[in-house]
Amino acid sequence: MENTRFEELQGIARQLGLDFFDVIFEVVPQDIMAEVAAYGLPTRARHWSYGKVYNRQRVHGQMGLSKIYEIVLNNDPGYAFLLDTNPEIANLLVVAHVYAHVDFFKHNIYFADTNRNMVNTAVDHALRIDEYIDRYGLDRVERLMDIAFAIDRHIDFHKGLVRKPYPTRAVVEREVKVREYADLFGEEAFALKKVVVGDVMPPHPEKDLLWFLAQYAPIEPWERDVLEIIRAESYYFYPQFETKILNEGWATYWHAEILNQYMKLTPSETIDFGVLHAGVVNPGHRMSINPYYLGYRLLVDVERRWDKLFAAGKSSLTGREKLFEIRRQENDISFLANYLTQELADELELFAYGYACEHGEQDRKKCRKCGEIEIKSRSLEEVVQSLIAARFNYGAPKIVISKVLDDGTLLLEHEQGDLGTLDVKYAEKTLEYLHELWKKPIRLRTVNSQGESVVLKYTLTGFEMGEYLALLNPADEVRLSTPPTFEWTSGGNDSFSVNLSLDPNFSYRNYSTYYDGGIIIRKTSWTMPENLWNLAPKGKPIYWKIRGVRSADRPQTVVESRDVRHFIRL
Repeated sequence: MENTRFEELQGIARQLGLDFFDVIFEVVPQDIMAEVAAYGLPTRARHWSYGKVYNRQRVHGQMGLSKIYEIVLNNDPGYAFLLDTNPEIANLLVVAHVYAHVDFFKHNIYFADTNRNMVNTAVDHALRIDEYIDRYGLDRVERLMDIAFAIDRHIDFHKGLVRKPYPTRAVVEREVKVREYADLFGEEAFALKKVVVGDVMPPHPEKDLLWFLAQYAPIEPWERDVLEIIRAESYYFYPQFETKILNEGWATYWHAEILNQYMKLTPSETIDFGVLHAGVVNPGHRMSINPYYLGYRLLVDVERRWDKLFAAGKSSLTGREKLFEIRRQENDISFLANYLTQELADELELFAYGYACEHGEQDRKKCRKCGEIEIKSRSLEEVVQSLIAARFNYGAPKIVISKVLDDGTLLLEHEQGDLGTLDVKYAEKTLEYLHELWKKPIRLRTVNSQGESVVLKYTLTGFEMGEYLALLNPADEVRLSTPPTFEWTSGGNDSFSVNLSLDPNFSYRNYSTYYDGGIIIRKTSWTMPENLWNLAPKGKPIYWKIRGVRSADRPQTVVESRDVRHFIRL
């Protein structure tokens, strides 16, 4: 759309130092705006989840609960959609806002390798998906997309979209780095050494689950293509997630600056602009903060502080120059960690909050404070941690593929950090999806709310939580006149020990086949030898349990049977 005032705002933006791609503006009705917001792009492969988001956006818009003034896309040229019910002043604000966004897309380092033609690429993706739906049926394709969307944030952005497969197993020669003067100390060695590469799958902990499954899961070529399509689109949206606060703060800062310098606003438009801008930078909900507000206030504060430093000769950059540097280099995590001060946090009344009870969210209904929320801290460190916690790792728990075992079992590790435990309900469904693609057992090692190691598994028999060792024989409380044969289930382990004690809590007078007998049991049964049987006291309960490990795991976690049984020697 052509508008003389838009061109005038563009000229002011460029004079102020913004540098952006050409921008194509489209004026659309509420339904189209809600559709683009739901899909994230004007055209995208169909999936039921987009319809769910669209319906929510549409209903909220009709009820006046929310209003989308504009949508801008990272593309060259940039695309922006304006709502057809916007008054003129709203469109002027939005256009200035859009120019700043497109400047950010063009220059921020996190957007450097993104697809600048994704608007058209997504159309090609949609056509390919439609072809697969016609050929293989909607249910089958949509099920595969469900699986891919469940893990679409488990990518490794820093390794890039295009990657080579792992090297195949081979013996290669590599140069030996010899220390300087090593020959003087008798450390002469060959200049080359032979090493084996490609003998471990994966050769390093693999963070990009979508890439790994697209490369190595036993799936058909069209299924691999669907995974790659969703992965490519996830890469496209990743920088927008990483820079939400900074990006919106940057656009808000500049729409205010551009409109303040635009001399052709009428008095009534100036008042209306002030009202609209105040709505954009409202602080937000009591328990959450508006990213536009936080980003804007922080940029204004940085400009003020650096202008003072520059005036005092303590910085080579003015406040405005510092803002352009931040725009080039930072994401939300580094922006907040490096530039939010205790003074500004206090002024904005920021705080970290949490559950009032000591035992936290995992163990509810144990005290009167359960479920209550309280302010935990107003310190800068705690506030920053609370603000950036949800920005780590694309907002998803950090899960890596650690190893593929000889039997095809896929081992995953949850690298927890300080961000809490997994939601078991979601973990179960996600493991089901992975098993459906991988077609072999899936094992995910994580920790529970007590910090104990737990293994979640999905096999042909379904979901299991923990390495469950079940005791089979002898039966509990049985009386025996001959040495017993102990039997149990493996629970996914391959090395075991039988533990015996006269104390049901195993706190004293214990015997372990591993520690005391030096025996590693490789089967799920073991018969007590006569010499040990003869040492067992008659007429007293002798308690037994099983401990097991999976020898291929690193680190190894010892798992015990859930129950304890006892027998009595006659």
